[in-house]
Amino acid sequence: MNRVPSYTDQTKNLADRPNEHRRVARIRFKATCAVTVTDSSRMVVAQTTELGRFGCLVQTIKPYPKGTRVHIEITESGATFVASGVVAYVTGEGMGVEFRMVEFDSSEVLANWLSRKPRQSDRYSFAATAEVKELGSRTGQVLITRDLSAGGCFVKTVAPLPTGSRIRVHIEHARAEFTAIARVTDNVTAEGMGIEFIEMEPRDRAILEKWLGEKSSPELNSIERRNR
Repeated sequence: MNRVPSYTDQTKNLADRPNEHRRVARIRFKATCAVTVTDSSRMVVAQTTELGRFGCLVQTIKPYPKGTRVHIEITESGATFVASGVVAYVTGEGMGVEFRMVEFDSSEVLANWLSRKPRQSDRYSFAATAEVKELGSRTGQVLITRDLSAGGCFVKTVAPLPTGSRIRVHIEHARAEFTAIARVTDNVTAEGMGIEFIEMEPRDRAILEKWLGEKSSPELNSIERRNR
């Protein structure tokens, strides 16, 4: 008789396999994630930049201390991965989260992500007012966005900031306001600069997803083309 797997069988205590953990390479993987401190309401909504079988790198300017026990949810293309874990290390880019306990369904989601080449976020033409200000600075630039994606945007400017600059970006569009901590990417040209979103509040993530959902709608895109 086949034994029905128990909850314990359907989870993976990844901390029990440190040698295997070190041998598994990570892939570049950009997706929205929410990292909550265990038994607390403290939460960071940010982006992953790398993903592996046993952990990920979360890009944030406010990492939790090494050893902090956390609950992490990663969402990409309609699929969600959930795990409990611990902050394994902290760098200037963010924090590495080691997965400690992963439910069976989430293990399948993770395996699917790791089995394919990560795709870049869809980017849409998007003109809106954006204020860009370096962290710690009192002055900023009021610019216009050229395009927008789940991971960032491109803003037009004749005075781009240096690559890697940490900034706060505030975008206003259709009577809604979006704010995120971001950094200037290496996509700096005479026309402007690329901006990668690092972290944002859940409310801002919802606004961003609403804008992108409207842009991806075939009906709305048809109306926009007719009005040009």
